[in-house]
Amino acid sequence: LAKLSAETHAKQTTLAPVVRYLEANIHDRALTNASLASQLSYSEVYFRKLFASVYGCTPHRYIMSLRIRRAKQLLADGILSVTAIAEQCGFSSVYHFCHSFKQRTGKTPTQYATENKTYQI
Repeated sequence: LAKLSAETHAKQTTLAPVVRYLEANIHDRALTNASLASQLSYSEVYFRKLFASVYGCTPHRYIMSLRIRRAKQLLADGILSVTAIAEQCGFSSVYHFCHSFKQRTGKTPTQYATENKTYQI
């Protein structure tokens, strides 16, 4: 059990720079498995397997969850438009953002913003 825990910790440590990079660059539409794998000098296939073994999901799914989490924060702030939020969160289009947001939250961005707005004038 201790050996397994040490191996998991080593894998997390290996992936930590990539995860920090993702969090800092979530707006970048060019985030791909290949570009992330190259940061570690790993093959794309090995990177995807390693990432999934540590985080329990694919890198793409992890990226989408970060983008949706950031979008929720921005929507609740109530300052930016849905279009600006889609851009800041790295979505390729407003349509893609709205579709992905609703698929993952069950609400449109506008519904979410209305129900969770924290910014008041």
